[in-house]
Amino acid sequence: MKRKLGFCGSALIVVILAAGGFWYWINIPPQITIPTPVMPNPNGYDYFRRAGEAFELDDNGVDKITDPDFYLGKIKQYPLAAKEAWLKKNAKAFHLLREGLKYPALRKPVRSYFYIDFPEYAQYRELARALAVESHAHAARGDWSGAVRSGIDGYQFGNKIANGGPLVAGLMGVAIQAISLRELKNLVPHTDASTAKTAAARLEKIYQQRYPYAKMVQEEKWLNIGANVELMREPSWRLDRVRSVRVMKDVSFSWVKSVQMFLISKRSLLNNWITAMDALIENAHRPYGKTQPVSASGDPFVDSTISSLEKARWNWARNDTYAAEIMTMYTLHAYQLEHGHYPKNLPSLVPAYLHKIPTDPFEGTKPLQYKLQGNQYLLWSIGPDGVDNHGTPLTNPDPKKRRYSFTSPDSKGDVVAGVNMP
Repeated sequence: MKRKLGFCGSALIVVILAAGGFWYWINIPPQITIPTPVMPNPNGYDYFRRAGEAFELDDNGVDKITDPDFYLGKIKQYPLAAKEAWLKKNAKAFHLLREGLKYPALRKPVRSYFYIDFPEYAQYRELARALAVESHAHAARGDWSGAVRSGIDGYQFGNKIANGGPLVAGLMGVAIQAISLRELKNLVPHTDASTAKTAAARLEKIYQQRYPYAKMVQEEKWLNIGANVELMREPSWRLDRVRSVRVMKDVSFSWVKSVQMFLISKRSLLNNWITAMDALIENAHRPYGKTQPVSASGDPFVDSTISSLEKARWNWARNDTYAAEIMTMYTLHAYQLEHGHYPKNLPSLVPAYLHKIPTDPFEGTKPLQYKLQGNQYLLWSIGPDGVDNHGTPLTNPDPKKRRYSFTSPDSKGDVVAGVNMP
């Protein structure tokens, strides 16, 4: 009996030691080095923050773009004097914003979910709308050059505020760019040749310096790695993670997977993130139509991030397409004013009007498509379906969002300049 008890006791000690060793092994903290960028000095982003803090909202509805009731179908008149009085109140914010545009801008890197400091983005969206109001005021005075400058300032602002940020920063940048691109598209026919050429040159420069989707995904990778390392320092992180999945109501996350969460090592969990994000970064360097599906990891947090980033790729391609088309529209307008007709082909615009014909963001390797039609022209991208429909516009705009004319990644047809709107 004593021998049996001794054997059982020894076996229990071995089991306890093995369990303790296993628990120690799966909780060994991963060794991850996350790079920290060198911040520019002066940093345009610091000016943008100050501009947002100085900005005063429009509480009276001075313009349709700032009036929350306008899109509910109410018809209102917005006196020019009211616009200009509100713009004058925000002279300091406009000055700071434009000072920021003069310098390189980089958002402070985010490496923690406990310090995602993004409240300024709501202010930035309102600043972008204010630039649209400024554009409207210039247009009402017949100052088309000023109207265009305000629109381009907004487009540049949207590019700069995204730089260095993760997904949420990139999406806000895209949204701000879209506000300005809508204004710029409507201004093309009102410009003279000089204004159109200047606009095209500035748009081309900003477009070439835009925040790449691949860099945004890289920042999102560092954010998720840093945040996970931070969360794993909490004693109850495994239990908290299971509870979070339950809140997400992920039906695929069974009780078996809940148990597995307590058996997987910290290093394995981080490797899931790194593998998935590296696959997305590799995809980001491919043309839109040649991306490869990223395999599901089985981790609901990883897979939801993959889904969000894949949707963001569509937003990037769509916005870049509108920017490339509008830039080209300004050059075509300038060419027509100076020559009395549109060019036979897009290469005729180089180098007098553009340094390079923009590549079709949806195709990824070939330039935008162009066809001369009598005294008019047709300019298009092949769109998300990857098929050249010879200028047949996308046919399925969402009727519930007419002011945006948004379409989906599943849309068929081409993105035609002047027809499909940003």
